Amino acid sequence: MIERPLVSEAREVTTGLYGALKRALDRPGADRGVVLLSLVLMAFCLDTGIAADDFIHKLIATGSNAIPGFAREPLDMFRFTSGEHTMQLARDGVVSWWVDPEAKLAFFRPVSSLSHYIDYNLWPSSPWLMHLHSLLWAGLLLWGLLVFYRRLVTPSWVCALTLFIYALEDGRAWFGSWIAARNAVIATALSVWVLVLHDRGRRDGVAWARWSAPALLLLAVLAGEGAVAICAYLFAHALFLDRGSLRERIMSLVPYALVVITWRVGYVLAGYGAANSGLYFDPVGNPEGFLRALSERAPILLFSQLGGSWSDGWSALFAFPNLHRTLVAMSTLVCLAVGYALWPLLRRDPTVRFGVTGALLALLPASAAFSADRLLSWVAIGAAVAIARLIATYIQDREQLSVAPVRALILPPLVLFLVVTNVVIDPIFLPSRARGNMAMRDVLDRAHEAVPETPDIRDRQIVYINPAAVPLSAYIPIERAASGVPFARDQVWLATAETEVRVTREDERTLRVRPRGGFLLSLTSHLLRDPSKPFTQREVELRGLRIEVVELTDDGRPAEILARFERPLSDPKFLWLQWDEIGFAPFVPPEVGQSVTLPPADYLRVVFGDALPLPFDGRLPAPRDPHWARQ
Repeated sequence: MIERPLVSEAREVTTGLYGALKRALDRPGADRGVVLLSLVLMAFCLDTGIAADDFIHKLIATGSNAIPGFAREPLDMFRFTSGEHTMQLARDGVVSWWVDPEAKLAFFRPVSSLSHYIDYNLWPSSPWLMHLHSLLWAGLLLWGLLVFYRRLVTPSWVCALTLFIYALEDGRAWFGSWIAARNAVIATALSVWVLVLHDRGRRDGVAWARWSAPALLLLAVLAGEGAVAICAYLFAHALFLDRGSLRERIMSLVPYALVVITWRVGYVLAGYGAANSGLYFDPVGNPEGFLRALSERAPILLFSQLGGSWSDGWSALFAFPNLHRTLVAMSTLVCLAVGYALWPLLRRDPTVRFGVTGALLALLPASAAFSADRLLSWVAIGAAVAIARLIATYIQDREQLSVAPVRALILPPLVLFLVVTNVVIDPIFLPSRARGNMAMRDVLDRAHEAVPETPDIRDRQIVYINPAAVPLSAYIPIERAASGVPFARDQVWLATAETEVRVTREDERTLRVRPRGGFLLSLTSHLLRDPSKPFTQREVELRGLRIEVVELTDDGRPAEILARFERPLSDPKFLWLQWDEIGFAPFVPPEVGQSVTLPPADYLRVVFGDALPLPFDGRLPAPRDPHWARQ
């Protein structure tokens, strides 16, 4: 007797929520208000400065040769490394000793490179103008979507809801927050207008739009490879929205196919692409690795798009393989449940079929890189259409959706989940995520504190025993070189602090280093080394140091190394550092024949420092290591 009034009250609350949502979005100009609100919330990034890869771009844009491995032409700003650069960067101390010498991360993005060149040469001391530059591209993108959704989605309040779900999702925060990621903003903006022009050319018969759309697609892929995802929507448009004959619809796609094929051939012949990375997979060059990554990444990305957890955070689950597999399975079930709820609309609404088909196909290029919400800007174009139509139909005429008893059972909680996450929670988090640069800056600044800024640091060699993560040592010389701050010309890190690291002094010049569970445990260490490939390098020569791999794990990763230095370890040239809670601290090499075991990093403290005291720590579980146990 008590349950029925409670259920009735809950229904009244949700019905009131849905009614208020419809009334708010049914006002004239609501879609324009959505665009303005999105840009205002993203503008919380304006005072967050630059971080991480921004400093690489600054080095290249200003023609600096302070770090020889990053000497590039300004319009080749996204050639991070290729065969001739990889070991040079290892000797410069900005990539790990365990990198694959044949690793390549080289992307041809001259349009985006030009935008950064403008930044660092016209307003180099005004990062807020760089963020504003990114937001201008975001405005162009949202304007294009407003135009497209108005052509596609009716009535007007559903159109506004569709734009709301896209523009106010907290994953859009990176549009302005991380300047180095502007390439995807530009590529998405240009490719959205490709879709607008194609639709005008096909459905309105505008001749100039038909030939300008393929030309704009070429410009889009020269801003970022992800722009090929718009071809998913061009294909879906031909299937479900185009009113021409089958032959006409097929022929309408030929110019885009020629643009993509020409671009791809030139891209490969010029030496661009990704190879031998554990995070980036070329679908054409490495189909096996790509399909393996796709099976894990696609459910994660789609679940995040539907309103689930941030896909960026899933990278932290590398140490919990069983939990990772469980959550991938759960994400898949949620995605299937949404698909089941959408089925009646898919059967009769070509707009929903267009959105779902485009979004699913756009997951293919998104899955070529490690999971991150910034990869969802193309997936969201169609996903927003499907989610908005599902919510709107449930509000207006839910009988169209709930013919089957199971569907009638899952629809109320599922729609409530979609509304709460996409309409309520996402806009609340958007401003804080727009300030994500600050969190990155805080961690990197703490890593800098133990490294002197006096001129004599240039003549010293820094040896980081166990940085908490690769970027925390790699970015130190990059940032200092770009900022004109003295930095060590020689630096190296021997291991990372995902697990305990045992360091043994073999003789006056040699350290034996063994992390529990071996090397290459974290995703950041896979950037330039595919862990699925056997590790064949037994010796790595760096400046003043030779690394010898003396043992491999059962799955072919380095388990133990000998670090042989040219100088005695007591030489004052060395600056020895270890990770200590929230930053680096001095390290004293043990005496000959002695060992010291360094604890694993507490990753909650690595990220939050002393700002977030918690009753538990963020240390990762120790992997099994029989050799470690015997010692």
